[in-house]
Order: sequence, then structure tokens, then C-alpha cells
Amino acid sequence: MVLTNDYKADISEDELWKQYYAARDTQMRNLIIEKYSYLVKIIALKLRGIYQNYGDVEDIVNEGIIALMDVIEKYDRSKNTRFETYASIRIKGAIIDYVRKQDWIPRKIKSDYKSVKEAEDELSNRLGRAPKDSEIAEHLKMDIKQYNSIINNAYGTSILSFEELLGETNLKEFDIGSGYALPENEIETKELYTVLVEGVENLNEKEKLVISLYYKEEIKLKEIADILNISNSRVSQIHTSALQKLEKVIKDYSNGYTKNI
Repeated sequence: MVLTNDYKADISEDELWKQYYAARDTQMRNLIIEKYSYLVKIIALKLRGIYQNYGDVEDIVNEGIIALMDVIEKYDRSKNTRFETYASIRIKGAIIDYVRKQDWIPRKIKSDYKSVKEAEDELSNRLGRAPKDSEIAEHLKMDIKQYNSIINNAYGTSILSFEELLGETNLKEFDIGSGYALPENEIETKELYTVLVEGVENLNEKEKLVISLYYKEEIKLKEIADILNISNSRVSQIHTSALQKLEKVIKDYSNGYTKNI
């Protein structure tokens, strides 16, 4: 069946899905893709901070369209779940996975940060305590400015920020430790909000504190290191560990959400 432009304009959303389910027709699927492709563009723009220095927005949009096609195949309207909500979660996850797999972190940044970590571990064993930044820099025979540059580069490329994990969600409103005041319109579903609250609660105390100071209080990681009397690289480790745990929480929720659709 060849669809005319008049037919495309007249067909209702219910009829569109009904006809697609009846025959899994490619043309009907393409109409659904056209209808919801705006979701991909919105999400690609909201996540641009994680790829704008490395990748092309067209590649990201293409990856999102592939995810949208997969979502259409798996979506079941009988479950009474809004397609936009379900699709947005899956598209975000697919784009983030794609970005991570590109491994855009320059080799020199990886190598430099690895040297810092090895020096910190060696000094920790030797001193019986966490070394100071100045001690790590001296051990590596570099000045503190060069050391801080390595740490700052690692901060900028090591992991997505929590805002980027959720796209439009703003963690600065995520009031750690005092009610979790996050505007409802900033998240896809109340269920995701509940999952995230539980995820933060399950972090260890240092991880929770670093997340709170960095995102809620907007204190720089270097300043957090001074507050906690630990090295820059150690606070970076804690920050990264916390975000990795929260990312897993989001992925587990997203995967379970798919199975229930």
C-alpha cells in the first residue's frame, strides 16, 4: 500500500498503531517514526554536552532513530503506558551507550591519570595514609599546576555528569538529605524518581556527601577535596564511583521497564 500525503494527515494515532500491529507493515512503521522523530531530536539536543566536542549531532540523531525503531517493535499499547515516556527512556539509554562505546577520551589523558593513581596508591601504602596532592605531585616530579591540570582533564572526560545520565533532569534541585525536592516535570515518571531516591540512599556516606556538595551546593571537586582533606584524585574516584552506581540503577530500571511493557 502506497500512502498519500492526504492519508498521512487524516489517519489517527490509534488507527496508525492498529494498522501497524495488524501487519507490522514497514510503511506504517515509517509513519510512526515520522510522528515521533521529534523525540530523538529533543533528546539529542539535551544530551549535546556529552558529545559536542567529539561527535557529530547527525550521528547521534541516527543512533536515536535506530533506538526509536527498536522501541516501536517492542511497544505494547495494551499496557497503558505512554509511548513518549517509554521511548524517551530507551532513546536516552541508547544514545548514552553509543557515546560511551566511542571511547573518545584521549590516550594521553588516560595515561597521565593512570600515573597519578599509581603514585597515590604507592604513597598510600608507604605513608599509611592518604597522600596530599603536593606529595603526589612531588613523587611524580611535577609542579602542582601540572598535577591539577591532569586531574581537571580527567574530571572533564572520565564520566557523564548526573544531569547527562537523565538528560533534562537537573540534580541541582535534587536536595540530597532533605526531602529530595525534584520538580515532577523534570523527570519522565514518578517511578523513575522513586528509583533514583533509592539509588542515592544506597550510596555510601562519602559518595552521598560528594554528590550533595557537588550538585546541590555547587562546590568544585577541588574544593570538596580540601573540605574532606583528601586528594583531588581521591574525590574524583568517589564522584565517579557514585555516578557509576546511579547509572546502573537507571539502566536496571530502564531494562526492567522494557520487560514490563
